[in-house]
Amino acid sequence: MFNKKYQPNFRNNKFGGGKGRGNFKVRGPIKSFRDLDVYNKSTELSADIFTLRASEDSGLSEEVALLKNLSKHIPKMIAESYGNRFDNFAVATRKLEKTAEVISSIIAKIDFILSVLKKEQGEIAVAVVEPGKEKEITTDKTDEFKKRVEGLLRDYTAVRMKVLNLKRSWIRINENFGKK
Repeated sequence: MFNKKYQPNFRNNKFGGGKGRGNFKVRGPIKSFRDLDVYNKSTELSADIFTLRASEDSGLSEEVALLKNLSKHIPKMIAESYGNRFDNFAVATRKLEKTAEVISSIIAKIDFILSVLKKEQGEIAVAVVEPGKEKEITTDKTDEFKKRVEGLLRDYTAVRMKVLNLKRSWIRINENFGKK
């Protein structure tokens, strides 16, 4: 009875029935940086930021311009770190760390934009319109802008985690199969 070798049963556990451990799936061999999911997602998010338009009266156009400048460097840094992975591993891991720092800067900038939008919406709600001078306040554009920015915040948080996971997996692979 106790001589049987332990065999874990992953079918009926907290990780999901029959899936193994978690939702991780191997998609196929990675032949270039273009095959990295984090590269594709960061390129997509950078394009989303480039189509982002802030209203002129909000004063956020400078902040959006800074976001555009920061976001275009992330896919480039991921591609460079993939290239450095094979010739200078320490440089590759430092570039991934720097990529995570830039993404943190983007997240902080997006938080700032959201706090400004929240404050502006509070001021609009408190604003008293003089009788006889009705002022039509449209918040549809600001609501749409706010939803897009909140989506960017959520997505960049996920990309930051993916970059750090990529770094950890490269370190683990390098320890197991690297130069000894």
